[in-house]
Amino acid sequence: MYTAYFGLSDAPFTIAPDPAYLFMSDRHREALAHLSYGLGDNGGFVLLTGEVGTGKTTISRSVMEKLPENTQAAFILNPTLSCEELLATICDNFKVRYKKTGATLKYLTDKIQNKLLKNHHDNINTLLIIDEAQHLKPEVLEQLRLLTNLETNTKKLLQVILIGQPELQQLLQRRDLRQLAQRITARYHLLPLTKPELKRYIEHRLSVAQCTRPLFNKAAISMLHRISHGIPRVVNLLCDRALIIAYGKNDTVINSKIVQQSAIEALGQQGEIKHFWQQTPIKVMFVGAMLSLAVFSGYWYGFQQHDVIKPEVVKTPLAKETLIGKTSNREVIQTTPDSKAIVPSTKLDSTLPATSAVKTDVSNESLINEAVTDESITDEQQPRVLGYQPERVKPLFKDETYDIVAKPGVSQDLLARFKEAVNDTQVQDVNVEKGTFETDPALIPKRTLKAVHQMPAWLQNSLPSLQFEMHIYATERQGWVRVNGEDRREGEQIAKGVVLGEILPQEVVLIYQNEQFTMPALSSW
Repeated sequence: MYTAYFGLSDAPFTIAPDPAYLFMSDRHREALAHLSYGLGDNGGFVLLTGEVGTGKTTISRSVMEKLPENTQAAFILNPTLSCEELLATICDNFKVRYKKTGATLKYLTDKIQNKLLKNHHDNINTLLIIDEAQHLKPEVLEQLRLLTNLETNTKKLLQVILIGQPELQQLLQRRDLRQLAQRITARYHLLPLTKPELKRYIEHRLSVAQCTRPLFNKAAISMLHRISHGIPRVVNLLCDRALIIAYGKNDTVINSKIVQQSAIEALGQQGEIKHFWQQTPIKVMFVGAMLSLAVFSGYWYGFQQHDVIKPEVVKTPLAKETLIGKTSNREVIQTTPDSKAIVPSTKLDSTLPATSAVKTDVSNESLINEAVTDESITDEQQPRVLGYQPERVKPLFKDETYDIVAKPGVSQDLLARFKEAVNDTQVQDVNVEKGTFETDPALIPKRTLKAVHQMPAWLQNSLPSLQFEMHIYATERQGWVRVNGEDRREGEQIAKGVVLGEILPQEVVLIYQNEQFTMPALSSW
């Protein structure tokens, strides 16, 4: 429709995986290098993962076009099969004759192994490529591993390339698939395009279609990257729609407005551009801030309106029972006969440490203010004025020891209760310092780390290249890995800004820009 108008020999932005339009970014070159390395004499499994639409299938087709002549390859596009169906599909692709009815696993396996032996005798390499491999069942993956057991002293007779979405990496971390995971000789995770790569990607596809002038201005490219997040398939959809819209408007250059219109037409609501105040995280933050402000305002208003009753000085004869607690030669509580007792209406004042609180019996010693101000009470019935503060804070004298003694006239029951309260406070402080809690260990949350492909895009884009070639795990914490050609141990820096935090049986924990995440063993980035 628009090819003649823009002077194009072909539609450059189709979603078909045409290898002629393959854009070799730095990540695509690394992916091809890993696939080529995995298809060497070592054999085994090769793993290529990436988000939807990043170009995995296009890379696999490019690999098939560059295979040597002495290679017989099979490409399986629909892996949602049982074990028998998968083996039958492999036989069909390798042109192996077998009976269609009553074929058992052993029968089909023997047929495939005979074909592998014949190809090896004829000096023919056998390659199996499975796309959308994240849909493979665990038992089917195990059957594939059993097929690769056929080998000589120097090479595997069957090489397998698994291509899938990031869920495939999680599937291979299952314990029952650890044998297959250890046979993966090359791994690569394909990331979306950056903004500079997106600009070169569009120019490359236009040049393949013999376009002699730029069709997208700088603002349009920025808008394309903002909407597509660097996913090539989405970029193709938006660019193709933008060329149609520009053709209908007789425009020769695509701008950001045309890109926005194409996003709405091609992606629907997902293509609508929202301003930062319209985005969900900003709305949540705004609502949270308003709620916090409302709570704070209510608390402040209530504090200002609180009727604070000043302490009332009452002249009344007190009992001659006085309790003294010495802490660094400091009196804790002291009352003398006929002295002035300062008794607040709501909270009792005291020079006790803030964490030392004595619980009084409400039935016998409550309403202290009324008891003290009531002059009809005799000296023997007079309640003891003790310090009480409900808010527990850190002790004032944590590292000091002290003795609690009672002056003459203090009852033994009151002294025992006071000592018990102080002892309980010390025990709680020791538990907090040691980190011991009276909690069910099953309720304590365990450490959970995300895989590298689940980390934010900024971390994935800035993470340097990593090639794990050896993985040695030891329970004595003496394990090591060979990464980028050098042996590294836990705590060492393995690349610029990347620290090897921990070596686990099937993966490693990395630290990069204060973020921790995991990568599978013997993987590459």
